Amino acid sequence: MEARLSVGEELDLGTAGRSAGDQFVFGGDLTSTEGGEEHVVGSIGGFCVTTDLERNAGQCASTAVLPEGQITVQGRQAGIPVPGPVVNAVTGGTGAFRRAHGQVTQRVLTPATWQLTFGLLDVRPYRPEDGRGPDEAPRPVRPSLPGK
Repeated sequence: MEARLSVGEELDLGTAGRSAGDQFVFGGDLTSTEGGEEHVVGSIGGFCVTTDLERNAGQCASTAVLPEGQITVQGRQAGIPVPGPVVNAVTGGTGAFRRAHGQVTQRVLTPATWQLTFGLLDVRPYRPEDGRGPDEAPRPVRPSLPGK
């Protein structure tokens, strides 16, 4: 899967020039070439906060939005706003990904195109017969009390 960024803004916060706390905010489409043709399968958005000037690194968080639900990712990256290859943690999700955990490997193809390879564990397929959308949590069921 590829992230094709349409937004990539560096925010100079605090002290003028590169400093701790500066942010890189990004967003765009997720595309796939499954089936031989490229098509949009979702979107991605996130941010990185500079925490290490010497290594030009910081903490990053992003969310991939897919028809089956969302996948959240978090971790440290070097080379902000153009990170080198990195592996970050999948921290959670919704819908089919509500129990998912694992990691994502990110490789920069161009500054605006990143290859993302998700390694997910415990993914449950979304089933429309469940009566809920992929982003909805299961509804609590009231316990039945005998004799009431």
